[in-house]
Amino acid sequence: MDYREIILNQSTAVRTKVLAEVNTICKSVSVDFEGVISYSTSVIEWLKPIIDLSDFNVYPMNGITEGLNWWYANEERSVKVLSGDYQWLDNKNGIQDTILYLSCPSAIDGNYINIPNDIPVALDLAYVGSTKIKNIKVTDNIQYVFYSLSKSFGIRNIRTGWYFTRKKDERLENLSYGAKYYNYYARDVSEEIFKNFSVEYIHGVLSKQQNKICDILSLNPSDSVWLSTTTNDLYKKFNRKNNLNRLCLSGVYDYEFKKT
Repeated sequence: MDYREIILNQSTAVRTKVLAEVNTICKSVSVDFEGVISYSTSVIEWLKPIIDLSDFNVYPMNGITEGLNWWYANEERSVKVLSGDYQWLDNKNGIQDTILYLSCPSAIDGNYINIPNDIPVALDLAYVGSTKIKNIKVTDNIQYVFYSLSKSFGIRNIRTGWYFTRKKDERLENLSYGAKYYNYYARDVSEEIFKNFSVEYIHGVLSKQQNKICDILSLNPSDSVWLSTTTNDLYKKFNRKNNLNRLCLSGVYDYEFKKT
């Protein structure tokens, strides 16, 4: 099976893989079944080379999706979602003003985008951790931020996740920091990853393969090392917006690993 066939046989979902060294770190973490420990995380410090969220409150979540669901269900304003962005979030009619949901790097093409500063923004950082270091400026209009290691480090089944807010969420404050209800295993795995790998580690490992595959198949490499884009109709199954097709390269990387 060649590279093209591997890509075409993949799901339209982006399912990234776990590198061997990341797998080793995850397996080294034991499960604490009885601990009652105050929640803490170094995610803000780890993300600082790309984005500084020091002014935000942080709450653990069951992946980005749970954070989005929590925010979306409680958001009274209208929510605007760009065509082709995260498929599990829809436009929503609310009262008074509008808030824009936006992913950066964008789920549309895996590339960094300019974040508008004239509208409130809920910012999804799903692909941060799979790119070179590039600064995302935190302007005052960015009110909520969502992150996990599911896409960048491929550990989607562990369900790491964080929900960042400028104002304290009293219910989450009481649950996470008061009652100490959170996923202890996801927290411990995340902290081990933060200790052992930089925010640009995955990009450094895979960028040469990304460029090689894109050269062979005439694809455009995305800022996220897991993705590429093309307007070739052969890949229209993966269409995100207009005639732009977003391809996940993880299956090809797997093939590369086996052949080398």
